[in-house]
Amino acid sequence: MPKFGDLESAIMEQIWHAEGPLLVREVLEGLDRGLAYNTVHTVTEILHRKGWLTKERDGRAFRYGAAAGRDKYVAGLVTEALSVTDDRTAALVGFVEGMRPEEADELHRLLSAAREQDMQA
Repeated sequence: MPKFGDLESAIMEQIWHAEGPLLVREVLEGLDRGLAYNTVHTVTEILHRKGWLTKERDGRAFRYGAAAGRDKYVAGLVTEALSVTDDRTAALVGFVEGMRPEEADELHRLLSAAREQDMQA
């Protein structure tokens, strides 16, 4: 999964922070970049085709919402990063060593729960 480009990231941030689906005009207003409407519309359509945005008709326009959350995007980036290494264990060790203690505790809790669930299955 490729990393979002700058404008894609900015649009997704607008969508993720919104209380509901947004019109392209609303996304554009939140960007504060001096971009053309057509540029933002084109990129929202690309994000829709990639499966990151939902699209629903609102009169003559469309509203775009998040098809997946930021967590799914970040998880995909981590998975992709791990796929390009020959030593996944070393990469994971480096990742874990960079965690704050509370993050490491949460990871430990999640791994224990997953292990327990596997044993019950």
